Amino acid sequence: MTPLKGAAPPSSPPEAAASQTPSPKPPPPPRLRVTKGTPWRIDPGRRAKWSAPAFLAANAVDIRQIGDPVLHAPAKKPKLSRADLEGLVGRMFASMVIARGIGIAAPQIGFPLRIAIMDVDDAGVVAIEPQLEWTSAEVEETSEGCLSVRGLYGMLERPVAARLVAKDIAGKRFTLAGEEFGAQNMLHETDHLDGRLYVDRLRSREDLHQVEPEEEEPVSA
Repeated sequence: MTPLKGAAPPSSPPEAAASQTPSPKPPPPPRLRVTKGTPWRIDPGRRAKWSAPAFLAANAVDIRQIGDPVLHAPAKKPKLSRADLEGLVGRMFASMVIARGIGIAAPQIGFPLRIAIMDVDDAGVVAIEPQLEWTSAEVEETSEGCLSVRGLYGMLERPVAARLVAKDIAGKRFTLAGEEFGAQNMLHETDHLDGRLYVDRLRSREDLHQVEPEEEEPVSA
């Protein structure tokens, strides 16, 4: 029934109101999980600092686009001081934020080094020299985009789960596991470090479809 116009709805006793309140749902499991070691993360403090307008204006650079030689050659082992490494990661993160990504690899801002940020669900994992250790036999077809292939998305098959090992800023190893979109993010970023874009994995360029800038979703870089 519908209450009369202007009439207050009947009040419920406290017990009834409490019983009508839905129980909070548990949060979904993270799609990127650290299973061993302690990675270097973009923690809330760094995230706030590196997302501030002044920092973005000073550090964000344009993302290199398909056809740029730096994107099509294997990246190298980084040999940087800790301060230089942190400065580069800050520039990577700022560039990713401006471009609305959820991951980025150093070659995408012109540095041919094996460094990637994986930020699905704000994981903020910085992976130095990441190496895939395992991928599932099970695959699924999924839509994928890239900050270096702006305005296009493609359908391709990716393993539904993956695991990699990488180093933190101090050179200590850690293991990262991903499922579904998390696995896709890991595979996408490690591909970048091998000089490969997701479009290189398509069966045909006819699998690409164009989207307008305002329709683009946040994507792995």
